[in-house]
Amino acid sequence: MLHEIEEEMDVNQDWQNLKHATEFKLSKDERNANHWWDDECKRAIQEKNEARGKCLMRKTGTNLDIYHQKTTKANRTCRRKKKEWIEKKIKELNEANKKRDTRKFYKNVRSLSNLSTVMTLVCKDKDSNILSEQKQMLERWQQYFKELLNPEAERTISIQTHEDPINNLELEE
Repeated sequence: MLHEIEEEMDVNQDWQNLKHATEFKLSKDERNANHWWDDECKRAIQEKNEARGKCLMRKTGTNLDIYHQKTTKANRTCRRKKKEWIEKKIKELNEANKKRDTRKFYKNVRSLSNLSTVMTLVCKDKDSNILSEQKQMLERWQQYFKELLNPEAERTISIQTHEDPINNLELEE
């Protein structure tokens, strides 16, 4: 009986831990939300999606043109809203710097620094040297796939014989 109560308490504790972790995850997602997103962006995306639906239902030149226009409008609207939000943040950053409010200044710096990260495309050669030029990387990928797809031409497979442990067992009588 006591063992069952302890198990039930463990289950309840596990459930509370799971709930807490879920709530934390939701609040973390809310912090990473697009603050620049508003009704204008939402409306432009909805119009674009409706035009896409019409274009998929009936692919005419007119529907395709309307879809491209709505896509361009939605992209421009979202880009403009994001740019306005970034400019607003930069103004807040400058004001905090002028007022010597270091806490607010670094908070804004952190929020802006995560906005856009540029992915550098590099790969390594056989000797683990980093290749950054496009021509070198393409040649390396070509070499890699040749080796991968033509294993007989590039590699020699050596087969080593091992003694079979089952055949070497001594039978006890």
